[in-house]
Amino acid sequence: MSPARLALRTLMLGSTRSALAIVLIAASLCVLDLYAGHIASVRAQVEQRAVIGERLGHLAVQRAAPLAAAARERTFEPVEAQRVQGLLNSTEGVALALPQMRVSGIAAAGSRSILFHGEGISAAPERAPLLSVPLPGRLDPKLANGIALTREQAGMLGVSIGSKLSLTAISQDALTLPLQAQVVDIYKGNANATSERTPLLMPFQMAQTLQGTKRIERFAVYLHDHSRTLELRVNLTEAFKSAGIPVRIMTWYEQSGDSARQGSFTELAFDSVAGMVFAVIAATVAATIAMNAFDSRREVATMRALGMRSSSVFLMFVMESLWMALIGVAISLVASAVIAWIINRAALSYTTGKYGLGNMPMLVELDFNRISMAVVAALAVALLAALVPAFRAARAPIAPAL
Repeated sequence: MSPARLALRTLMLGSTRSALAIVLIAASLCVLDLYAGHIASVRAQVEQRAVIGERLGHLAVQRAAPLAAAARERTFEPVEAQRVQGLLNSTEGVALALPQMRVSGIAAAGSRSILFHGEGISAAPERAPLLSVPLPGRLDPKLANGIALTREQAGMLGVSIGSKLSLTAISQDALTLPLQAQVVDIYKGNANATSERTPLLMPFQMAQTLQGTKRIERFAVYLHDHSRTLELRVNLTEAFKSAGIPVRIMTWYEQSGDSARQGSFTELAFDSVAGMVFAVIAATVAATIAMNAFDSRREVATMRALGMRSSSVFLMFVMESLWMALIGVAISLVASAVIAWIINRAALSYTTGKYGLGNMPMLVELDFNRISMAVVAALAVALLAALVPAFRAARAPIAPAL
């Protein structure tokens, strides 16, 4: 009988110790899988908040210019912007490409005034229904001076939908006279973001008028499939290079500083949890194989006396550790899927209707890439942990054991 079959037979007829070791391995991997799923869920919510809630888009296309260049050189001319818009709209995988223009200034309503960070956006994007989640803040395409405020901005100004206020931009080439605006929407901003990332929204032409320019600062690009962000970034870079348009393309992750910090923290937390899990698996496997080898020393000595090689004994105990790890992995995968389904079912049961960005349930998404790496790492750790006790069992003298 081969060492692998002997090891499997030992486990099938084995002791409570081996069963407990398998359960412990499965529980440890289940914890790691669920934590990886939690991190994937958090990352998805961070991406949703940055791409949709902060209107960063999956990609941002800006004009490439040296750091010392003037602000005018870092924006697209109207003709150049039309070429950029056409190329983006013709690219497969792009759902929406919106021109944007930042503008900062003073908003005044009666005796109240605040400093604002504004965003000039398209009032009526034809392809917006292609997005799975609506963008926050709605403008009226029939109203050239209609703006959307966050709840915090509306509260500080004491205005409501239909109220009028004046906007004055603060920049070198900005229009010195204030523009009259009317509030057409009040939306819920992101409480965790800065005021610059929860902007006062206005029609794009209005932002250009306030800035005193016809140029375009950047394009926010939304994709059908967010998993193709890096792929489309490379494709668009090559396309713009072939077209002779100098651009700089940034992902949502590079634009959002909060996302980068949170991503680094979650990666560090996952590495710490993974280290503890693999340490538990290594200790469990090493202790179990050592005790099993000690308990079966007479059977091993008998097989060796009948002609079994010490290398076969070594392989038998190594295969026993691998069988333990494989069974534990199988149990952990099933348990992780069931527990994730129960958690998601319970979370969704408390959410009625279609939830928005501010009311998202904490779902657990199984991260199959991390789970695959965890499975491979667990098998490797189990193999390494069994080497020393298996080697000692294979080199043990026959006579004392008999």
